[in-house]
This record gives sequence, C-alpha cells and structure tokens, in this order.
Amino acid sequence: MNERKLSVTNSLIIINAVVFLVGLMVQKEAILGIPFPQAPKTSVFEITCAYSWFTCFLKGELWRLITYQFVHANFGHILFNMWALYFFGPAVESAMTPRRFLAFYLVCGVAGALFSSLLAGFNLYTSIPETPQYEIICNQIAAFAGYTGHVQCWEMIPLIGASASIYGVMIACAFMYPDVTISLLFPPVTLRLRTFVVIIISIASATILFNLSNAGGEAGHLGGVIMGAIIMLIWKHRINNRYH
Repeated sequence: MNERKLSVTNSLIIINAVVFLVGLMVQKEAILGIPFPQAPKTSVFEITCAYSWFTCFLKGELWRLITYQFVHANFGHILFNMWALYFFGPAVESAMTPRRFLAFYLVCGVAGALFSSLLAGFNLYTSIPETPQYEIICNQIAAFAGYTGHVQCWEMIPLIGASASIYGVMIACAFMYPDVTISLLFPPVTLRLRTFVVIIISIASATILFNLSNAGGEAGHLGGVIMGAIIMLIWKHRINNRYH
C-alpha cells in the first residue's frame, strides 16, 4: 500500500500556519524584535526568529536567515503569502523535484533578507530615521540585548515573512510558463504570468525608489526575485546545453 507523502509546498504552508497561530497565543514585550520592558507585546517568534543585520551578524544568530521566513506579522500577511505559495508552489515543485524546490525556496528567502539589508546599508530606503535621537534609542536597545558595540539604525530593522521566498517561486513559475494566464480577485483582471511578474517587480522597485511604506519588505521581495531569476537562468542554460 503506497502512502501519499505531504508535498513540500503543503508542508511549508502548515509550518507557517502553526507558527502564526502559536505566535498569537505566546507573546512577550519587545521592540524591533528585541525583548524590552514596557514595550508592546509581540509574537515570541518575532523575537527569536526575525531577521535583522544586528541579530544575525552582530550577535551571530545566523539561523535567522532561515527562520524569519516562517514568521508573519498579521493575518493578511500570512493569507496572501500562503495563497501565493499554494497557487504557484506545486507547479515549480513538480518541475524541480521536492528537494531542489525546498532549497530554491530557502535560498530566495536568504537572498531577500541580505538584499534588504544591502539597500538599507546604502541608505536607499529608511524604515528608521538615521537621526541622532533614533540612533541613541537603537543603541540603548542593542545594549539592553547585551551588545557593547555601536549600531546604526538600519542594522536594527527587523524583517519577517515568506514573501521573498514566494516571489522567487513566482519568478520561477513565470520562467517555466510565461504565457499562462491568471485571474486576480483584486483587481478583477486576467493577465499573462509574465505580465503579472513585471507588475510586481515594478511595484517593489517604485516602493523602494520613493521610500514608501514597507520599502524594507519590498526590498526583500526584490532580492527574492533577483535570486530566483539568477537560478532559473542558470537552470535554463544547463537544460539548453544538455539538448544541444
């Protein structure tokens, strides 16, 4: 009797959902993902798993490059991400094989985090104003976390969510099936997949360029897209060489 194995796509959706639900129930006081007294309460997973340059590289908690991909800020955040993963994931997983798909997914997520920090480090977007007042606050928070060095505000910007990974999956799907049409609920339009990807890349780029709301998140999205595109170009080149 053959047992049906849970797909990587479905496994990722389940893990994300469980982390989100547990996070709603288990919360602690924190600011910028750092435990801090009298701060607003937040999911314990945002404290232990969120990525920032400070927690990941200055404190050496490198696992956050992976764990941040499984934490979401609110219901709308996780709903959109898991819907997109459910829609695009199976086709890409089937083409890549489960193990390669999981590696692709996680690598795009890592690239998103690093790209977000890269743009912030070059002051291409500002989630926390780089002013003396905010710099003092950021360093007080870092000191409370046990760090004795000096930090810049951009290093403290926390990042959570599977969006970079999923944007990588979407770009992979667009490489494989560029002319497939998809119908959106909002706005109610039908687009070719290639057109849809161009639109979301344009939105991410404009958000960063004009430093609009969630510029850091959009920088992460763009990092996932770039890494996804690089991997797909390499993959396509190898396939072409194999058959020529």
